[in-house]
Amino acid sequence: MKQEQKQPEIALHWMTTGYVSPKAQAWIEQVGGKVIDLRATGAPLIAVALAYNPAGAWTWSHGRREHRQGIEHWNTGEIQECSTGITLQYQSRSKERLLAEYESAHLTYLLLPDEEFDSANSKVKEEEEEPVTEAEQPQPEEEEAKDEHPF
Repeated sequence: MKQEQKQPEIALHWMTTGYVSPKAQAWIEQVGGKVIDLRATGAPLIAVALAYNPAGAWTWSHGRREHRQGIEHWNTGEIQECSTGITLQYQSRSKERLLAEYESAHLTYLLLPDEEFDSANSKVKEEEEEPVTEAEQPQPEEEEAKDEHPF
């Protein structure tokens, strides 16, 4: 008799925010969530549905196995969900650096942990290539500098 693989149940945790980085949106959608831009309706908001397994998942934390369930909002400015493994920065763009939970939704943003928000442009900072300094650039060998001794 063949056993059927049962797909885990997926639930959605809905929230609104003012900005979602393209990489964060891709990750949210990859794990079964949704990102819906509401700005065309006149609202300065983006609806975000974070997918999760309502049964939770077992994880290791500080050397102990723990059962974690649902979306966790941390006071460090992160949102985590262990059944999908998603971790996002959820922060406020205000100068007072309030926790996002205490800020108006249109003043909050979601980014990946390794991204940085640019307050001046209200979007994620673009990754910049570091300029190569003159000292790091390869220099052509000069004939006089060649050592004619084999050792």
